[in-house]
Amino acid sequence: MSESGTRDEREEREPIRLNKTEVAALQAASRDYFNPVEGYRGLCVRVLPNGQKSYVLRYRFSGIQKKHVLGQSPEMTPDAAKKAHAAAWNLINAGTDPGQAKAQARQAAKEEKRKALTVADLADRYLREHVAALGDHWRKEATRLINKHIIPALGPLPLAKVGPADISALLYEMRQKTSTMANRTRAVLRTMFSRAEEWEYRPLGSNPVAVVKQRGQETKRDRRLSDMELKALGAALKDSGEGATVLLGLRLALLAGMRKGEVQGARWEWVDLDAGEIRIPKEFHKTGKKTGKPRIVHLCSALVADLKVTIPTIGCPYVVPGKARRRTDGKGVEWKPTADLQAPWKRIREAAGLAVAGEMEDADPGLHDLRRTFASVGTDLGLKGFAGELLGHSEQTVTDIYTRSAAEPLHDAAERIGARIDGILSGKIDPEKEAEERRQAKEARAPGTA
Repeated sequence: MSESGTRDEREEREPIRLNKTEVAALQAASRDYFNPVEGYRGLCVRVLPNGQKSYVLRYRFSGIQKKHVLGQSPEMTPDAAKKAHAAAWNLINAGTDPGQAKAQARQAAKEEKRKALTVADLADRYLREHVAALGDHWRKEATRLINKHIIPALGPLPLAKVGPADISALLYEMRQKTSTMANRTRAVLRTMFSRAEEWEYRPLGSNPVAVVKQRGQETKRDRRLSDMELKALGAALKDSGEGATVLLGLRLALLAGMRKGEVQGARWEWVDLDAGEIRIPKEFHKTGKKTGKPRIVHLCSALVADLKVTIPTIGCPYVVPGKARRRTDGKGVEWKPTADLQAPWKRIREAAGLAVAGEMEDADPGLHDLRRTFASVGTDLGLKGFAGELLGHSEQTVTDIYTRSAAEPLHDAAERIGARIDGILSGKIDPEKEAEERRQAKEARAPGTA
């Protein structure tokens, strides 16, 4: 007897009748086995070692021996198994392989499901499975772009029918306002549709963004506030009417070079006023994952004074608090970081005359330009070598590791930069008077001057 015949003999058991009692009486063994069913051609009950039972049709199609699972027991009753057995033989007798028909039915159902998907459905899964794993900065940025631009424009469209023209139209409209946001949105869309292929929502190689080659021309921002603009900003800050903590947040960006996210997430437990520092744990700042180190923000004396007179909101851990929401468990409230500094900053910069209507998009100073101004003032004061560490940049080379500045010189540099900016804001330093003094000194040094 052949090996295959021996194996089949071991797998075969005595025939049973097709009823609940006899099927339920079948016991699991150390390996799976088949029990033929009396009176039903090719029908067996297969029992796995874990006790799972299924109705299986064994048949020959086009000369090949095959097995086709009709259903699982007890979900499929004996009566249902009889009907499934008859339907399978009807297909075989009509020249159709029931196993292939089942696969085709699954594929058809999959296609129907795929056709019903929209771009909003893709965005929802993309946010849950892809964006959620990104770093804090990119997670927020991708979520903002999806909710603000992608879903409103493309959300209702059937995912399977989105083509390059749909993508191009959205990006063209965005590019008229800001090339930078259009390019970032294109990057998010490209990754979204790549994941759609991975998740078999679209055929491989069908990414419509790949065809849209043109990228908007980006102008690298180098906007900083001049001394005269700082003077105008100081006057606007005094008369702004904005909340004290909002003004504190803007001053942290301008006088300490903190990122917007660092300002919004800053907690009182990280503040050490005696040392003049805010110590941001590695999990909470942009380069923490790369450096594995906390970010030390060195505070000038003006900021230390600001923080000393700031009364923390009871129960709120944030230096710049957002809104309190009642906890879902009913036990008090939970505080969120301030959601937005953009709106108050826009009002203040307009009051200071810093917004330039009708000019290119980079003409209006953004929140990040406050941080850039901090670094630029440092350069003006001859402190360029300290800028990278004061701003919390990650180290780029081995040389950087060996030339790290000590804490005291860094703090002194932060004090000089902060004092300079605060002096102009407060009016203690008059940039116009300084310019006149420099002019007079230059004339005095000129040849032929009396």
